[in-house]
Amino acid sequence: MAEYAYTLRVDEKSDVYSFGVVLLELITGRRPVGGFGDGVDIVHWVRKVTAELPDNSDTAAVLAVADHRLTPEPVALMVNLYRVALTCVEEASTARPTMREVVHMLSNPNSAQPNSDLLVTF
Repeated sequence: MAEYAYTLRVDEKSDVYSFGVVLLELITGRRPVGGFGDGVDIVHWVRKVTAELPDNSDTAAVLAVADHRLTPEPVALMVNLYRVALTCVEEASTARPTMREVVHMLSNPNSAQPNSDLLVTF
């Protein structure tokens, strides 16, 4: 668990962070560590690459980091996965969604951000 390696803490949002890392792995086709340089993991790499883009749209970000072996069609679905992933890997665990909110975001692609007042029943 990458977060644990950095903070030596585990809380209920650590699994959410790990899930975000898995989503980034799926989007980018890259392993979570290695191949990025010293002290750089997939989360930091994605943030660095997307911060350097002249167009700061989520679509441009996805196209910049997406695995080129994938066909990013429909782009809107890839953008939704990207948004969910970035929300899950927020540095502050309190800023991350719950897994219920993640399920909602994945089930409803038009919901870009989690809603803390959301009640999802299973």
